[in-house]
Amino acid sequence: MKKGKKVLAVTLTAAMLFSVTACSSGKDETANSKPATEEGNTQAAAQEGTSAEAAQEPTAGESEGIKIGYISPGPDTWYLRAEEGAKWACEKAGAEFLSVNSNRDSEQEQTNIDYLIDEGVDCIVILSWNEAGCVAAAEKCKEAGIGCVVFDACGAMKNHDVDITASVDFDWQSMGGIYVDWMEATYPGEDYVFINGTVDSVVCQTVEASLKEATEKSGKMKCADIRYGEYDPEKAANEVEDLVNSGLDFSVIGVINEDCAAAIITRLEDLNVADKYHVFAQNGSEVGAQLMKDGSLEFTIASSPGLEGAVAVFAGIDGVKNEKEPNQFIACPIASVTPDQADNPEAIISWSVDEEAWTAIIRESFSDYAIFF
Repeated sequence: MKKGKKVLAVTLTAAMLFSVTACSSGKDETANSKPATEEGNTQAAAQEGTSAEAAQEPTAGESEGIKIGYISPGPDTWYLRAEEGAKWACEKAGAEFLSVNSNRDSEQEQTNIDYLIDEGVDCIVILSWNEAGCVAAAEKCKEAGIGCVVFDACGAMKNHDVDITASVDFDWQSMGGIYVDWMEATYPGEDYVFINGTVDSVVCQTVEASLKEATEKSGKMKCADIRYGEYDPEKAANEVEDLVNSGLDFSVIGVINEDCAAAIITRLEDLNVADKYHVFAQNGSEVGAQLMKDGSLEFTIASSPGLEGAVAVFAGIDGVKNEKEPNQFIACPIASVTPDQADNPEAIISWSVDEEAWTAIIRESFSDYAIFF
């Protein structure tokens, strides 16, 4: 890791875990993956898949004149909520917000980086599904002399010798140990399968590696198999059905996100075997909270993409305004959640904009950004 890395401590409740980014939360939320251009924008989109939105709410942390370029990797729910959080942060800070969507196309992502630089943004905030996209944005921003914030990338930029404004991340590396600790305490000696997302996702690779490491260290359970549902609930359910019919000995099913977990639980019910398996997941979404209330999801790790997107934008604006030391690392909170906490807003931070809760968290845990409120 480079010298000069600055860690901003996160001091939420004792129930929360802290860290060093995310997974998509399932299928497309909209049929058309282009961000819609809103009426009244000050700048029209110059290419397919782009939108420009000028913030309307000046605040105590007025950042008028600062333009943030935001790159989303696709139309999935996780990505949409992250973008909503980023836009909200720009509104709070009084900065202009220009967003583009790469639709999981590497060439489009490169085009989007170039487009935002040509549009004169002061900082690019990028959520990419792969490390190459993060590195390309960092290098091009450095060449252009503008800021760059990378988030949801599992600290990937620490492996590359290029300065950026900041990395914003969840502690994906700790999640494997959290899951294994829960399984040891709740279902000791019972083996599990894990339904991951995609093979090329840095987040999925990180979670899988940490799960394997924690399992080996524990020595009290085995991972019977790992499959890839590709964030497609139907495919994830098909993989589990195949595992159930395979004769493998397991009773616990881990899932990379809660949309896929919901489909898996429904499939187990359709197969009349739901009572034989225990499901855990990741996300802390509304879907997961409801599954917990229904008694079908037993454990999850909550992380809010909306809050993470907001923090990433605040980091970018702060870096531009105050010429902060480069290569900051900013940790966003995660929390272990069991069914008895499904209604606890301190355990499950809202994915969608929650003015009261988000403002309180940012003021308490990210004091440098309190000026924006």
